[in-house]
Amino acid sequence: MASSATSHLSPDDAAVAVRSFPRRFRAVLARPDDDERVDPDELARRVGPDGRSAADHLLAADAVLSLLDRTLEEARGGDVAHPAVGDLAGVWADDPHSPLGRLLDQLEGTATTTAGRIDAVATDDWAAGVRIAGVDATPSLLDVVRDAVDVAAGHLRAAERTIQAVR
Repeated sequence: MASSATSHLSPDDAAVAVRSFPRRFRAVLARPDDDERVDPDELARRVGPDGRSAADHLLAADAVLSLLDRTLEEARGGDVAHPAVGDLAGVWADDPHSPLGRLLDQLEGTATTTAGRIDAVATDDWAAGVRIAGVDATPSLLDVVRDAVDVAAGHLRAAERTIQAVR
């Protein structure tokens, strides 16, 4: 599940991290480059060495946070979580046409909603097991949040590496 960097993340720290992703992605993707006059939208769509563009990583981070939001809501009702919750690193989304600004705004909305949902979880509920469709393991709700933050942070780092490589 979560890496050692997020394995001890508190719910409050997770909410802060989720709220920070839009700002951090904007800093990577929408910053002007003094050396070139490249359109940030075009730069974000260039495919990097890992076979993905920085925009792909932005969309994947948004999809992970969106799935986390849905899982937090479903966990309140005792529903079974989507199978993708068992492998958040495998969650990808595709949107080849939306402008970068719209994608960043979308991430902002998703992060705000998801962080609010994290804040709303009662302290006693964090240890509750999350039943995931098709998965035998039952991670705690906090483990799922930590994993989602870890995966989204990984996409941010991958977007940074991609921008550096394609610039």
